[in-house]
Amino acid sequence: MKRNRYIVLLDNQHESTIRSVEKEFAVSVTSSELLSRDNRSFNIIDNSHAVLYKNLSMMVVDDVDEKQLSLSLTDKKSPIVYFEKERDFYVADELSLIEELKMDIDALKNKILELESTIRKKPAQQPSVSATELEWGLKAIGMGDTLFSGKGVNICILDTGFEIQHPDFAGREIEGKSFIEGEDWDRDPNGHGTHCGGIACGNVRNDTGKRYGIAKDSNLKIGKVLSDKGKGSTSSIVDAIDWAITKQFRIISLSLAAPAKLNEKPSILFETIGKKALDNNSLLIAAAGNDSNRPASLAPVSVPANSLSIMAVAAIDKEMQIARFSNAGINAATGGNIDICAPGVNILSAYPQKNGSSDNYESLSGTSMATPFVSGVAALYMEQFPNLTAREIWGLLENNAKPIEKLKYRDIGKGLIQVIK
Repeated sequence: MKRNRYIVLLDNQHESTIRSVEKEFAVSVTSSELLSRDNRSFNIIDNSHAVLYKNLSMMVVDDVDEKQLSLSLTDKKSPIVYFEKERDFYVADELSLIEELKMDIDALKNKILELESTIRKKPAQQPSVSATELEWGLKAIGMGDTLFSGKGVNICILDTGFEIQHPDFAGREIEGKSFIEGEDWDRDPNGHGTHCGGIACGNVRNDTGKRYGIAKDSNLKIGKVLSDKGKGSTSSIVDAIDWAITKQFRIISLSLAAPAKLNEKPSILFETIGKKALDNNSLLIAAAGNDSNRPASLAPVSVPANSLSIMAVAAIDKEMQIARFSNAGINAATGGNIDICAPGVNILSAYPQKNGSSDNYESLSGTSMATPFVSGVAALYMEQFPNLTAREIWGLLENNAKPIEKLKYRDIGKGLIQVIK
């Protein structure tokens, strides 16, 4: 049975505050400090047990009285300052939209399968030509002859997991943790997390030697927050970010999104999370979302990228045009601007083998793909400027971005991410 789960923001996490919450809502609160490989949040949280994430001052609890929570907001003595019902998040790539349509619109089944086939199609038996063609993104950001490789920088990919058996990552030490009950972080039947990890932290193709990854010497960290079907929730994401901050990972990459409505204000929860991360010298980078259908319609930046304290990434194609699906900063009055853009159309990266195929690569499109481009470049900057804070690295990324002629700030922010030579 699906529970009503709430994420609750507290003004502090003093012992007296926790005792007060326990008494008011008849729950037992466990600190995330006590979580471990064998003691997981998803094994603890129910209608009588909550988890407090120590880095974020947030509590997750099931089936509490929503009216009681609302009354707490008006009580000056209550430590509760905000609460939000859990929402669903999905991978932010173009194919995820197709999967939803396949389930919901039977009448369009044949058209959707045709579109899916087009997106997945690759030139047959021409690996070197295909790889060269699909490396346009690395050229666009100026990888060229950079002397930096992200060495020593921890990049945490919060996604569907990672296929650690991929030949391009053989012998590479990868740390991870699953926040999805019953599913492991070190395998990736979905493929989305492996693709994003490959962009940010990969190097060259095992078969052709062609390069597709950015920060090849960075430390790859994996948090599985989306299921094998590409779906997750607020609580799993909050849990993973708290873990990543505790581990002092410098970059946290979020190629996931939940749609935001026109004029919807950013979530106070994620705005708080972004600030807490920056205070702990971690930079959160998130996909702007793929809900637009340009030029006919534009959709606002998705959650959590619409928070001011989280870097929002849009996608462009190799013609230096905004991707037709890329969301826009149209909620300017309430927040939700695009900060920067990166390659996000027909991006080649590592991928698990599927259906007996021997191919270890796939070309995907989405702001999901643009996001790890920015995460990888951020790692190069952190290696080059080890004494700069996360906030300063953010500023450097924006200041060195390349404006694109005829494209609007609304669509690409400060411009196309660039490597510093």
